[in-house]
Amino acid sequence: MRNYYAAIQFWSYALLVVCLCPLAVLLGTYMDWPLGAAPLLLLTLPTILAAVSSPRICYWTITVLAVCACFAEILFRTDLSEVNTTYLFSILSAAVLVGMTLLIDLYIGKLRGTISQFDAQNDELVRRLYESQKESTSSFDNKDSVSETESDETSDTDSAEKDVNYPLLLLTLQDIGRRISTNQSNESLIPTVISTAKASLQCEHCQVYLWDSKVRALKNPLPARSRDKLDYRPDSNQGVAAWVIENRQIVMRNDADQDYRLKRILEEDPHMPDAIAPLTVGSELIGLLIIDKVDLDSPTIGRLIYILSNIYALGIKNSQLFKRIEEMASRDGLTGLFNHATFQEKLQQLTKTADAQSTTLSIIMSDIDHFKSFNDTFGHQAGDFVLKEVARIWKTVMPENAIVARYGGEEFIGVLIDHEYSQAMQIAEDLRETLENCPILFEGQQLQVTASFGVTEYKHPASNTNEFVRIADEYLYKAKENGRNRVVGMAPNSTRKPSS
Repeated sequence: MRNYYAAIQFWSYALLVVCLCPLAVLLGTYMDWPLGAAPLLLLTLPTILAAVSSPRICYWTITVLAVCACFAEILFRTDLSEVNTTYLFSILSAAVLVGMTLLIDLYIGKLRGTISQFDAQNDELVRRLYESQKESTSSFDNKDSVSETESDETSDTDSAEKDVNYPLLLLTLQDIGRRISTNQSNESLIPTVISTAKASLQCEHCQVYLWDSKVRALKNPLPARSRDKLDYRPDSNQGVAAWVIENRQIVMRNDADQDYRLKRILEEDPHMPDAIAPLTVGSELIGLLIIDKVDLDSPTIGRLIYILSNIYALGIKNSQLFKRIEEMASRDGLTGLFNHATFQEKLQQLTKTADAQSTTLSIIMSDIDHFKSFNDTFGHQAGDFVLKEVARIWKTVMPENAIVARYGGEEFIGVLIDHEYSQAMQIAEDLRETLENCPILFEGQQLQVTASFGVTEYKHPASNTNEFVRIADEYLYKAKENGRNRVVGMAPNSTRKPSS
């Protein structure tokens, strides 16, 4: 219920009703209308719109507000003389509003019941078709042949029934769609695509290659495995795969043998699998679906590959969009580093792991010296350029498994996994020297950038994430107080006194 009331649609209708209430009082007073007439005229439309487009609890709430507006007119109209008449017209107006909402409510309920009935009938029809198909197939399998001709006809019919099993195909596609929609990452989606393709097409081999439009190359999203060495490797620049990428059409090996356009290409690509299908969404190429060891004589195989390739393309595109949105939400837009909120989440996870497994964590925290002067002297574009270059240096110097984030305006922070205090001090010193010795060139001007650093190790003495960051921040400001462009920290076995 709370989610319904949090919807902007509900508050829009509620605000509209509240704003129309004083307008109804003014209109009724100016036009000398009976009480209830002006609210009925002004509130009928928003009440109907709310009843048609909002959840039930929301539009009944809007109706109650409209009814209250009808009676609120009594308190503000000063040109009334008869109380009985006042209440009578207000009650009639309120009754009309409630009646309209009730009629719409009954109609929508009836409509929803009809839709549910249709859905139930559709599910029952699919189930009956599937059971009928199974019984029909079993009857063909168990039927004794009367003669050699009858036996051949029965065999052909049985084969056709197995090839065109539409109810089973419908259920299979429904299951594939459900499984694809529940996998939002390529790590789990691509294996699902391969497994469902093998089961649906009854093929021995299936591969998915994703298209990288920046480098115009195909990439296997799965890690290389020894059992994949004999698998077909598509070439985006030649062979059948290049033709599929250019023409966005499915190529099946038996069709390619008979097509004069593809014969020459097939000679250049003698190891072509049984089928290669483009994975496309609109005009955008997502990748290739490669199928091998499949029954190409089946009358429905081409159509099924076409249907599956479209389903898979939509699923992969959805996964890519989901990942892109997730990245945008977790990273700083200017530097590309993790933002403050994401850093805190990852730090919580790392400290829990360190507590459970007794691993070592260290923090490096830095602040660019005199950063405001870059903005004041050269403009904010120069300041943004400095932040991006400093972030690039952090990503270059820090280890690959480090968590690096933009902590604030010109503050950067990094968590070193399995690094002790002395190692963290050395990396912080490398960062400091790199910044000092690499002037940043902006629009022909050299910008000399330095930074101050604070370093600490988890549990020496910090016992939680808040203390962990706070202590590193203390040493950072000690570095600034001691002259900037320096690294300050505390060794684990020393007393709580900063050392530089």
